[in-house]
Amino acid sequence: MAAAPDLVLNLSGARIQRADLSHTNLTRANLRGADCSFAIFRGADFKDAILDGAILVGADLSDAKNLTWPQLEKAVIDATTILPRYLTEKRISAE
Repeated sequence: MAAAPDLVLNLSGARIQRADLSHTNLTRANLRGADCSFAIFRGADFKDAILDGAILVGADLSDAKNLTWPQLEKAVIDATTILPRYLTEKRISAE
């Protein structure tokens, strides 16, 4: 029996404002251009997720896993976006 292909969640262009996606496996998910304003992603896994143009204004990314600055640099974030501690500590120590 052949292995099933890896499924990838496609939320490209989706409007998921204020959705609770805590602890969701977003590995290789496509969130390109999705409006995730004020969504909750606590503990979600962002390994290799595509965040190009994703709106994460006010989103709660605390305890998110495998989220990187290169991913966030392609997304829309602001001072209300709650980032994982490992990203804010690295950013502060680099400044």
